[in-house]
Amino acid sequence: MTDINKTKQIVNDYFNYDKLSKYLDTLNTYKIFKYYNINIFYYEKLNDKIDVNYINKILKRAYIITKHINKTFNIHLILSPLKKEFDGLVLTAKNCNSGLTYIYSNKDNPIVNIYIIRKEEFGKVIIHEIIHHITLIHSSFKRSNINKLKKHFNISLKANIDPNETIVEFCATIFHLYQISLETNTDYYKLFKDELNYSLYKTKQLLDLQKKMPNGIWYEESHIYCYIIFKTIIMYNLCEFLKIYTYPYNDDIITDFIINHSKFLLSLTKNIPITINRPSNSLCFMIHSDY
Repeated sequence: MTDINKTKQIVNDYFNYDKLSKYLDTLNTYKIFKYYNINIFYYEKLNDKIDVNYINKILKRAYIITKHINKTFNIHLILSPLKKEFDGLVLTAKNCNSGLTYIYSNKDNPIVNIYIIRKEEFGKVIIHEIIHHITLIHSSFKRSNINKLKKHFNISLKANIDPNETIVEFCATIFHLYQISLETNTDYYKLFKDELNYSLYKTKQLLDLQKKMPNGIWYEESHIYCYIIFKTIIMYNLCEFLKIYTYPYNDDIITDFIINHSKFLLSLTKNIPITINRPSNSLCFMIHSDY
């Protein structure tokens, strides 16, 4: 069982978002879906229609990852209609973030509580939050490398960025697309190309926003630059990235990779069309189901 009011309080305290708070006020019950070490708490209004088949599909996708992790995952689904928006100069969690994770200590079986607050891309966001608990993927960047990235991309030293979020989001995107490819019998490269095109579009939005900031110095209170721009650099140079990526990763190598492969961003800032060619090495798109 779970306390719906406690869930609302946790979400409100983290996001501090009036529109979300008003949506939370409309929720008065929840349903539980279980699958091995995953519990989904689906918060709803009375008589809401739930796509049970889709929820079960999400559970099975997530379990492909959680079966390798000795933890219980409580996923709290608050599927608000709120969209990610880049409004205002200083972006915060309410502009882009869709989830957060808390771990309750238990040596034998730690309990992970994941909170999802948007319907938009919630399946991928669940995967993102779970991947944070894979020690071979989730790691950290040294402060020196974070500062190196900030200097190259003209990011304020006071801005809150975490390049580890780039790696987690990239892996979540790859895995999510792979699962969709299997379930719909759709060419993986087509899905990847569509996702990359969208990432390029969002990257341009952020770069245009950066131009409006004083002296073009980027500042934010989230990790949006990492979620979008750094991830797009990796996706655009996927085959080269796979040559240098290791488990766990080397943040020195990845820092240099992101910097050295960022030149194409100039084309976006100058409104020069970018061509996405299918890689000649099809191995770039061979993704295994175990991670």
